[in-house]
Amino acid sequence: MRYIKAALIIVFSVLLSACTATTGGDVVTSSQSPNIPSSNEVKVNQDAAKGTEKKARWLLNGQEGEEDRVQFLTNLDDPTGKTNIRIDDLIDTMQTREERIKYHGSHVDVGKITSDGSRMAITRDVYGEQPEDPLIIEVYNLDAGKKEREFKLPPTDQYPIISSDLSKYLYVLNGHLYLYDAISKRTTEMKTEKGKADVIHGHGVFSPDNTKFYFVDDQPGIVVLDLSGNSGTKRLLAGTDVSGIMQWGQGNQLIFTTYKKDNTFINDIYSLDIPTGKVQFITKNEGDFILSPDQKKLVLADDEAVKMFMIDIASGKKEDISSIVNGEGTWVVPIQWINTKTNYMKYSNKVKVKRITASSTLPNQGNRSFSVSNLTDDNSLTPWCEGSKTGGVGETVTIDLGSTQEVRGIDMVDGTMWVNNKYLDMNTIQKIKLDFSDGQSLVLENNDTRFKFDEPIRTSFVKITILEVKKGADFPNTCIGKLKLL
Repeated sequence: MRYIKAALIIVFSVLLSACTATTGGDVVTSSQSPNIPSSNEVKVNQDAAKGTEKKARWLLNGQEGEEDRVQFLTNLDDPTGKTNIRIDDLIDTMQTREERIKYHGSHVDVGKITSDGSRMAITRDVYGEQPEDPLIIEVYNLDAGKKEREFKLPPTDQYPIISSDLSKYLYVLNGHLYLYDAISKRTTEMKTEKGKADVIHGHGVFSPDNTKFYFVDDQPGIVVLDLSGNSGTKRLLAGTDVSGIMQWGQGNQLIFTTYKKDNTFINDIYSLDIPTGKVQFITKNEGDFILSPDQKKLVLADDEAVKMFMIDIASGKKEDISSIVNGEGTWVVPIQWINTKTNYMKYSNKVKVKRITASSTLPNQGNRSFSVSNLTDDNSLTPWCEGSKTGGVGETVTIDLGSTQEVRGIDMVDGTMWVNNKYLDMNTIQKIKLDFSDGQSLVLENNDTRFKFDEPIRTSFVKITILEVKKGADFPNTCIGKLKLL
């Protein structure tokens, strides 16, 4: 499994004397390469849904603490935190049935969203039986609701860095740095004069015009790699201990951080005006962060408080936005700030539930309730527990939708209880059956998971029958912590 710590981290290799050499064609491409239009041929459908009239502030987040990092988009202008959508849900909506079956169980990671929020490039990791399966790159038009292109890149330890117009992809393979151009479908190897590379770790970003690549290596300063010609590299701010390059600000201002000398994790944040070379201090920061496009706000993931904050840079005012950016992982970090008119919620499927009933419910124990209504409180520590004497096999939960609606999947989480300073070892569901009003039925194994259907099902109810459970040592009943239809 490939673990990606942040959207703009790559292991790449370049000596300061780097120059370029072009290969005769693609290193790896799909067997059936799509017809990729040039950038000026890609026309956004003006009749497509354009979202709100006013630009909304959206935050792309990554949930750490999951086996596979889950990413989602959250509208910062909604204080309730309800205007959000998972990236995999958004992508699934634009896929065909054949694609959903083909890529079932794959992991998607957003490489870049364009500055206007209208287009997105993702890397899909299929996790096939072959460890050398290539990475699949998909580019979507989020206004038109369709896939623009799909192609393959060689398998690498870390995902490629993607240019702002989604046309260029920089990656490392066997210690060599490569640049793939999705428009021309050609791969360029970035070599040193000696024909070998010194592998290092660094943070990097493409320039706004995508003709240069800025990164840090193991030497002071910022290295600029020319991607359009044979001029090689040059170094900016030589002598400055630059710790990372974060993003581009307004115009040609490059945002970077420097190491502190006091053995703390606090970094100083600066902007570098590329045309003039002027460096300006912005603020101090500790933890994962991103700046708003106008550099007036900073979103910070505080790993000590396990909270997300919005900080006004001018005044220093700190606002807790953890309830807005509410995720499913143990740790949520910001990835990209987007101001856009694109309405991402048009891809969301909000199933409306009329009522939920259960075949049995365990009676209250003191102040602890096991009501079936607990299934929708978004808290696995307040579960519904069946009240039978058989451990739960044969018990049912019925979700009445009140009308025929589209259901794309189901998300169930095992119930947990904290009693006397420990989590109880409780029964867990191993197999369930789903029945729908149209006569269809499905049998799923292991309920503590998120399951997407190959094709949306139109139904007025979903009946869940427990078929098999694993006995727990501390609690004889079977419980479900959270239940959601997708």
